[in-house]
Order: sequence, then structure tokens, then C-alpha cells
Amino acid sequence: MTAPRKTGALRRGFVYLARLDKLRPVLVVSTNVRNDLASDVIVVPCTTRLSPAPTHVRLRRGEGGVSEPSVLKCEQITTLHKDDVRAQPLGGPLSALRVLEVERAILRAIGVPIPLE
Repeated sequence: MTAPRKTGALRRGFVYLARLDKLRPVLVVSTNVRNDLASDVIVVPCTTRLSPAPTHVRLRRGEGGVSEPSVLKCEQITTLHKDDVRAQPLGGPLSALRVLEVERAILRAIGVPIPLE
């Protein structure tokens, strides 16, 4: 069993740096209750390759603390052990509207017929 985190808890709607294929931003999408109790978190990885897709959500430079325009790749939703996620977010939380866009893109990625807006 892994020891509890000594620093701040990971929170839904915030962007953190995490170890994936390399160190990259990820958006935590799992609920805070789950984040507090589980040893892992559910995240959506972020990239600066701005390819448009119905399962991608664009972030402006500075949004959530990202240093340049980026895309959340909602078709690549995954879990990461908390030890692979840095404890401090890059910036403030994403807006409720942006999180809703992410939720809709995740649903599209798993085949739920969600219209583009």
C-alpha cells in the first residue's frame, strides 16, 4: 500500500504536470472524493499539437496554467498513480464551461452520440 500524499490533494478541473511518455500537462477529471480515497486519478492528457478532432478540447495559453495553446485529448483518458502526478497545479481551475466541454468530448470518445456545438 502506498503512503498518503504529503502535499496538496489532486483536484478535479485542475491541470497538473504528470509522467506519461514524458512530463506533460494532464487535466484531472475524476471526482474529488475519488481523488482523496484512491491511489490513482483519472486524467486527460494535454498536447501542444493542435490537431482538430471532435474528442479534442482546446485550451488558450495560460488557461489552467498551460504555457502555450494546447489540446486536451479526451480519447486518451487514462488513470495515473498519484506518485506520477506533481502535487501542485499549473494554475487555477478550468472554467465550468470548459470542464463541460471535456465531459462531452469524453462521451463522444466512448461512442455516446453527443452533437458538436
